[in-house]
Amino acid sequence: MIRINLLPVRQIKQRIRLRNEVIAFCLALLLLLGALFLGTGALNQKITTLQQVVAQLNKKKNSYTPILNKIKKLERDKNALEAKIDVIKKLKKTSQITVRVLDELANITPGNRIWLKNMKQSGTQVNIDGVALDNRTIAQYMKSLKKSQFFSNAVLGSSSQITVANKKLKSFKLTLTTQVPETVDTADQGKNK
Repeated sequence: MIRINLLPVRQIKQRIRLRNEVIAFCLALLLLLGALFLGTGALNQKITTLQQVVAQLNKKKNSYTPILNKIKKLERDKNALEAKIDVIKKLKKTSQITVRVLDELANITPGNRIWLKNMKQSGTQVNIDGVALDNRTIAQYMKSLKKSQFFSNAVLGSSSQITVANKKLKSFKLTLTTQVPETVDTADQGKNK
């Protein structure tokens, strides 16, 4: 006699395999969720630690704020003092120029051939009115002034003949441009140190 197995063996095997796959998928999903949970926990712990470090650094930074404000104030004060010192140096330099210009004019002017009547200084320009024996004396005087380290230019404004004590003399007007000689600046700086 022939026996027929009516049990669905293939279907049972398929169901078992399907059940095993579902179990394996669920286990893999649980492992993945567990790994994500642990990773999230580790990241949260790291975030908390970093936030604490940032809070400590901000507190430390805030403790330095008064010192930084003092440094900024000192820098502003230093800049203001340097500006004042520059103004004082400029005033000192220009005040000495007038004295030196007068001294240089006195040294260059030949007392027996030229007589100065009027001198006016305005900034770097000096206007001179004077009387000379002749035109040649005026020309030599202008050359001497141009050679001076205190004058960069000498321009004759006018020259005319006048009579003084029955003598014919030349009246003239000169315009000079003053300059600060470099040798004088370095000598002054050496004295100030």
